[in-house]
Amino acid sequence: MRPVVAFSLVLLLTAGCVQAQEPAGGATSVEIADGRAERVLSGGSEADLSAWEDHAAVRRAMAAARVHWQARDADYEEDARVLAVAEGAFTTPGADQHAVLYLMSLWPRCCPKLGLVVIEGDRAVRNVAFEAVAQDLAAVPDLDGDGLDELATSGIFGMGGSVSGGVTLLAFTPAGVRTWGSAPILEDACAAMRDGSTAWRVLAGPGPSFVTERYTQPSCESATWEPAGDAEPLELDLYEEDYVEIALE
Repeated sequence: MRPVVAFSLVLLLTAGCVQAQEPAGGATSVEIADGRAERVLSGGSEADLSAWEDHAAVRRAMAAARVHWQARDADYEEDARVLAVAEGAFTTPGADQHAVLYLMSLWPRCCPKLGLVVIEGDRAVRNVAFEAVAQDLAAVPDLDGDGLDELATSGIFGMGGSVSGGVTLLAFTPAGVRTWGSAPILEDACAAMRDGSTAWRVLAGPGPSFVTERYTQPSCESATWEPAGDAEPLELDLYEEDYVEIALE
């Protein structure tokens, strides 16, 4: 039986490939995620996470997040670590910035307590707290022509032998974090001894517009993914996450 994707905060090691990197006005699509890949987000960074955990601005951001979560949850149980890093210009066009996704607590299991801080040089320029299933982060080249790169988070959640994964597209704006929406990237139940896995590849094009491709594995013993129909326009599921801005020092 092939290995089953399991819910884990251990980042997967094989990076995907960005098909192209053109802004909203270009004619080439950008691959955002591919559920068939070991690391589903395209353009993911292989940054040294331990170095970012020791970064002074990240440590200050996590300390501020600790105060935020302790005030909101009397049963707060901390398990703090950096999960992923992406490089781009997220709050200022042309800036050399890093977005750092960090975990503060795994509980409740449905919606771990997370943070996302944007670092420019030796200082944090934005820091937000939110609850979601997200374990990885990647930059997405500017889709709407505002000069700022977007961000994609991916998360995998398992229960009762079934595993589901999704991708969420977001961006920093002066008014707060904008959530473009979410899309599924994986459904798998091999651990529950049920055949029939589905994965989706998500791409963005000019506009921006979104397209999805669906693939299946009829058997858990199968080593290949088979196309299931033609590419289709994708409407991202729009729901507002509660991204709370944390004051910077």
